[in-house]
Amino acid sequence: MGERTNPDEQRTLLDDVDRDAPGVDRWLLGLTALSLVVGVVGRLAPRSDLWLDEALSVNIARLPLGQIPEALRHDGHPPLYYALLHFWTAVDTSNWWVRALSALIAFAGFPLAYLVGRRIGSRVAGDALGARRTGLLMLAVYAVVPYGIRYGAETRMYSLVIVEVLAGYLLVDNLWSGRTSGRNRALSAAGLVLATTALLWTHYWSLWLIGTVGLVALWQSVRGRSPETRTGARWSVGAMVAGGLLFAPWLPTMLYQSAHTGTPWGKAFRPTTMLLVAVVDFAGGAFAEAQLLSYLLVSLVAAALVVRAVRNPTPQLVLGARPLPRVRTEVGVLLVTLGVAWAVSYVASGTFASRYASVVYPLFLAAVAAGIALARTPRATAVLLAVVLAGSSVAAAVEVRADRSQSGVVADRVLTDVARGGANVSPVIVVCPDQLGPAVGRALARRSPSGWPKVVPFPSAGNPDLVDWVDYKQRNTAADPGKFVAELTADLPPTATVYLAANNSYKTFEGKCEGVAAALSADRDPELLVKGDADNFFEAFSLTAFRPRT
Repeated sequence: MGERTNPDEQRTLLDDVDRDAPGVDRWLLGLTALSLVVGVVGRLAPRSDLWLDEALSVNIARLPLGQIPEALRHDGHPPLYYALLHFWTAVDTSNWWVRALSALIAFAGFPLAYLVGRRIGSRVAGDALGARRTGLLMLAVYAVVPYGIRYGAETRMYSLVIVEVLAGYLLVDNLWSGRTSGRNRALSAAGLVLATTALLWTHYWSLWLIGTVGLVALWQSVRGRSPETRTGARWSVGAMVAGGLLFAPWLPTMLYQSAHTGTPWGKAFRPTTMLLVAVVDFAGGAFAEAQLLSYLLVSLVAAALVVRAVRNPTPQLVLGARPLPRVRTEVGVLLVTLGVAWAVSYVASGTFASRYASVVYPLFLAAVAAGIALARTPRATAVLLAVVLAGSSVAAAVEVRADRSQSGVVADRVLTDVARGGANVSPVIVVCPDQLGPAVGRALARRSPSGWPKVVPFPSAGNPDLVDWVDYKQRNTAADPGKFVAELTADLPPTATVYLAANNSYKTFEGKCEGVAAALSADRDPELLVKGDADNFFEAFSLTAFRPRT
């Protein structure tokens, strides 16, 4: 995404720049290889039970292909990832296998990450970062930074988003840098059409990234330094518009989702909080080691922005008076994209989850890699990369070992209780809120192939494998726990035990799950079997058995 001079002049300058860059030694090669090993193992290691979003993704993807669009109309996402997962799950539906699709997609990003780093290191404005060297650093951080490992091992679309952004970055850089002309320029534009379309059909937050890049492209088309840059920018604008047109068939569904689904489960964020949460989660989450790593990563981004490498006459680092061209566009696009996303969320009363920041995550990594590449000796480069690798490995290990949902613990406890005679006949599990249904139902199905006991979601009492987000807040506000329990127990034998899996902290359910428990207690005795453990589970909830009174 950088600016270039004409190719002949650039080639001479790049030769000089690369001559001034520190060399690629065995330590850099070795640490990059180790980062790849950590990244591959980390993405393939998790075996824990799926949490809500993962289980729901699998349940939607397992529908007949023609039914997926209607299911997503009630869910809130575009269909590309679900279509891929549909074919992937035709082979197997185990926890490891359904996550392996995201890992495979992430592995496809390895060469793209290397090429992105090469582009940054080969710019004249890169200040002797070195093309191959910066490529290896970008590859290493892409492989090992915890956010990428987390979403490369989760049954969601975010790994796909990251790889699509990497591909789009390279295509935009082809066009803006004057790297291509003639037929090759047309091919790059065609590729950008596909990348834009794929992003839009994968996640809606790509709208904010594409819009921001489009604005920069319009500026470059008028004010770009060279005719090649201005021409390439115009091609990129046309390509992104064409990609948007290919998304048009899905627009009616997106508009319906925007009006009726949204994010009723979360609260609004301030823009600074959004940025802080994103960066901390890039580093692995809100625990001490990850937060320390986030300080280092942010420092490297800042250095990439304002520190210049010079030879005067020995290699030195000099603080610049303003942001340097090296990764100025990348960081600017990142910040503006998040700012636009926050503004839209604020107006629409939406929320933010750090996984949405996957659309700008590759830009953050590019700036981190450039910051490491500022080191002026091979030894200093190796030390910096080793620190990032060590911190990332610790944080990634926490992600890999963490149980994302308490559903497996709850399912095991229910089945053990039933086997020991704790439930006389026809037990059912009520999940409150209904968002617990997909994870609990899947955990039970993996342990009890007969599909028993039955899972009943509050408030709908409908299909526990899906969550209908349409007008969600209004429906939950109107729900009557007492009526729900009365209708449920009317169809049960008097001797039936009712299990309640509940988390009382979900938005739009204030007081509702407590009301279900109170109604069940009217003619049954409660016994707490599992306590909600939010310290050790991303998705935590309790389990209470309501046994008939004797």
